[in-house]
Amino acid sequence: MSIVDFVIKETLRRGRQSTTGVLFILLGIGIFVACQTINTALHDRTKEQLLRFGANIIVQPKGEPFDLYSGTVSSQILMPESYVDKIQNIEHREMIIAVSPKLYERFEVGGKSLLVVGITPDERKAKPWWMAGTRVITDEFPNHQEILLGQHAATHLGEDISQIKLGDTVFKVSGVLDETGSADDFMAFVPLATLQKLAQKTGMVNIIEVSTSCIACKAMNLYDVAKQIDKALPPDAQVLAVKQIAEAQMGTLKKIMGFITIIYLVVLSLCAFLLMNYMSGAVDERRREIGMLLAMGMDPLKIQSIFVSKALIFAGTGGVLGYLTGTGISVFLGPLLAEAQVLPIPHLLPVSFAIALGLGAIASIVPARRISKLDPIEALREV
Repeated sequence: MSIVDFVIKETLRRGRQSTTGVLFILLGIGIFVACQTINTALHDRTKEQLLRFGANIIVQPKGEPFDLYSGTVSSQILMPESYVDKIQNIEHREMIIAVSPKLYERFEVGGKSLLVVGITPDERKAKPWWMAGTRVITDEFPNHQEILLGQHAATHLGEDISQIKLGDTVFKVSGVLDETGSADDFMAFVPLATLQKLAQKTGMVNIIEVSTSCIACKAMNLYDVAKQIDKALPPDAQVLAVKQIAEAQMGTLKKIMGFITIIYLVVLSLCAFLLMNYMSGAVDERRREIGMLLAMGMDPLKIQSIFVSKALIFAGTGGVLGYLTGTGISVFLGPLLAEAQVLPIPHLLPVSFAIALGLGAIASIVPARRISKLDPIEALREV
């Protein structure tokens, strides 16, 4: 009889014990898969929430004090919009979510001052929370002759206003942003190219805001990205990392990953320990039987291989069932925990199977060593 046949018959004959061994692995892998699946959803959710901080790297002309809240400058120093291309081509550009160049101009509208900002479509990526009633502004963008008003700017000009004249150009009001609690509430927005042409500042901007996410980073952090941008740009540009936002992003990521790592280590260690105890107990229960086989001249390595094969069968079965169980739990409970849709992760199946086999192999080490040191004569003397 081959080792495989012997292990299968032994497993079926001791159904209750075999089920217990599989459950140990199923428990560990199930928790692992559930945590990993929910963590992926939390990752995306956290990334979305971190975007609400807005830009975390600011590029402006060197020596030019710029008030982000009023859009005022002490002089008219500008920089080329072409710097955007240089920023988007840095080494770690995968960390960049949006690069938003901006031009600020003040206009008199009906005897009232209005700060108008020229923006590009990347502004929508950096501010996914922009809403106008039930409309998500990130799905739209003002056309050439359209203007988007902040909540307080619209109130200041008159809530029923439908058109705004800037210079000699008339703009149709495409919408009013819901209140954001930021400087955006006091501004109006038009396409950058339109404002550049209107202000006769073609190809020039006041600042470039860069939104990055440490969710995409590993060894890198926001300060390293700021250094790369500074290196890519000419000396006349000044690159500033918003310290509070950078620290908040890095701190959030470290806490999440640290917590998940602890869970993984505890669960997998417990899984291996339980299976090891189970296999060691199986060796103790069958000392006389093992001693008899050794006394009859059976190779100890063959007996060890039987126990190792049995543990690997438990592990492989538990790994597959654990993946299915963990995925089911995460898809059901995930939306309650992550406040987002949680989807199965297919590539976790081979990962779970490999981890389960590794745990099975580790759990077999102690029982195998005990079999190798077993004295057949002493084993046969036991009742």
